[in-house]
Amino acid sequence: MEEDRIAAGDRQFVASLARGLSVLTAFQAADRALGNRDLAERTGLPRPTVARFAHTLCRLGYLTFHARRGRYGLAPRTLELSQAAEAAIGLREVIRPAMVSLAEIGEVSVALGVPSGAQVRYIALERRPEAIVLNLDVGALLPVPQTAIGRAWLAALPEAERAAATERIAADDPALWRAQSARVAEEGARMRAQGFAASFGDWRPELNAIACPIRFADTGGAMMMSVAGLSSVFTPELAENEVSPALIGAVRGIESRLRRYYE
Repeated sequence: MEEDRIAAGDRQFVASLARGLSVLTAFQAADRALGNRDLAERTGLPRPTVARFAHTLCRLGYLTFHARRGRYGLAPRTLELSQAAEAAIGLREVIRPAMVSLAEIGEVSVALGVPSGAQVRYIALERRPEAIVLNLDVGALLPVPQTAIGRAWLAALPEAERAAATERIAADDPALWRAQSARVAEEGARMRAQGFAASFGDWRPELNAIACPIRFADTGGAMMMSVAGLSSVFTPELAENEVSPALIGAVRGIESRLRRYYE
């Protein structure tokens, strides 16, 4: 398991805490309730272990148990974490206004994502009504190898962490990694040279996207911002020549303001 791998190289890492948190992060936006079997499959933990963690989280008020169905759901107390996190990362005051401005570029979607295991999860989304690109919303999970937001995350990681993440992603879907590894490397080089990563039809033929990381902390707290649109409108030329400077400028402004939060 990922927790065991990390714990093996870090004496201060508490694997049991990581496993408990994995039960909370197993819930996705579309889930109303999950049973022990669902949670075990998503976390990779044995069902008796899942049951103990779920019971503890219920006692602490982070999960609720629906006895008639024998399933667990997120409890209102988790909103405390969400609201505190939004304030801590400046989502409402700093990041979302920048996303709204970027969305005015045209028929594009502007997304904020965070790593979630071997995928990236959308935590915020802004778009004009006419710019519904795909049926994606907050909470959606995106694959890493063939998406701009995933490639930006990988490219921004320190070398050791990138190697570990790459190993995990490759093990999760070896065929996909073999098909996309060269493109991932190319976009890593683009990130180092131009400040953003791209995916032009690599995930969905009709979708183009660019993304770059938001760096505001020495460790942890990784976030990525992407701009995506239909390939018929959001062409590679438009993305590279006109939109990428706006995206990079918005991200640099966010980083500057967030650094002041922590001074």
